[in-house]
Amino acid sequence: MCTLSIPVNIFTFSIAINCCCHSNRVDYAFSLLATTFKRGFVPNVVTYTTLIRGLLSQQKSQEARLFFANLIKFREIQPDVITFTTMIDGLCKTGHTDMALWLFRSMEKCDCEPNTVTYTAIINSLCKRGLVDDALNLHSRMMEKGILPDVWTYSPIIQVLCSLKRWEEVGLLLNQMIHDMKVSPNVHTFTILVDAYSKSGKLDDAKHIIQIMNERGENPDIVTYNTLIHAYCSQGQMDGALDVLNTIKSKKIMPDCYTYNILIDAYCREQKLDIAMDLYRKMASEGLSPTVVTHNILLHGLCWLGKPMEALTFFYKIQGLGHKPDMVTYRTLLGGLCKNHYVDKALSLFRTIECNGLIPESNTYNIIIRGCLQSKKYDGACKLVDKMVDCGFSSDAATTSVLRHLLLSKAQDPTLVALYQKCLH
Repeated sequence: MCTLSIPVNIFTFSIAINCCCHSNRVDYAFSLLATTFKRGFVPNVVTYTTLIRGLLSQQKSQEARLFFANLIKFREIQPDVITFTTMIDGLCKTGHTDMALWLFRSMEKCDCEPNTVTYTAIINSLCKRGLVDDALNLHSRMMEKGILPDVWTYSPIIQVLCSLKRWEEVGLLLNQMIHDMKVSPNVHTFTILVDAYSKSGKLDDAKHIIQIMNERGENPDIVTYNTLIHAYCSQGQMDGALDVLNTIKSKKIMPDCYTYNILIDAYCREQKLDIAMDLYRKMASEGLSPTVVTHNILLHGLCWLGKPMEALTFFYKIQGLGHKPDMVTYRTLLGGLCKNHYVDKALSLFRTIECNGLIPESNTYNIIIRGCLQSKKYDGACKLVDKMVDCGFSSDAATTSVLRHLLLSKAQDPTLVALYQKCLH
């Protein structure tokens, strides 16, 4: 456009700056800002607000605060409610709630009235910090000023009240929300309630909430149903969990990996590995790719039931299919192998960890060291302790306890004495 002498103005530049910010290239956005000055344009409040939002979206909160402060200091702009709210929301999301509150109070000095979004950002941040009473006071204040809360204002307060089991206040707030303020709960709000009731063992209440959702035309999504499935599984009511799964499918809602992970984990805990494996295979038939969490659950189930060699076979099989293990995978297998006296297999597996681009951490070293000690492979344990110390790790209480117990029965063993002193050091 510039080369062809097609006229551009500050609005053209603002659109381009906004595009750069959304593309995570704030450096380009500031280059464009410099160009606006060179061309004699005066950036407006929208341009500057876009740049602040861009900095915040890249977790550059300090730079955003400095930029905002300089804009006010040098009177480049008169910040409007959107500018203030953008800054406040960014501060809240990066954990700077106290600074956000200070800026919130500064708005009035600038004759800029906070709106619903501004209040909601502060309330949400207070709730995340567990300061629900402060959030409730701010909620009352906004209503006194005639600023109407929306569903996103109510939801975080309801969530934290539920987590504190302040059920009476939950009921009062819901009543105010629905009947007084005519604010309809959305799927997110209902899911909060389903989750809270489920975790408190109130399954009937959770099911009642889903019934209300359906009556109000707010269709539960997979997150809502996963919450209910988890509740059934945690109480060992597997038939109920499967009923919910069938309900999901009947409503043409696709279960996700988390749905199957919950069920597979529950069946492993119920020692019904055949059913867990059937569900695992069903995932593939429904076009879902199992995650590393799925595999870790099954490996843990096999090891817990005393089948570490089957777990090892399964591990090599999924590796062959291109699935990458993580450190939880290795800890699970090493623990299962050592517990069932396959320490040589565990040592061989331990040596492959770094080949997969992973670095053993303290817990992993301690698991394999305990396995060596319990199998009387003291020299091997000694070498592993040296390597662990070189990596900056130390023995944990469980490892020290095993050593102490061995010393009581074999007090004269010089290798054990030296090993114990190393661990204590």
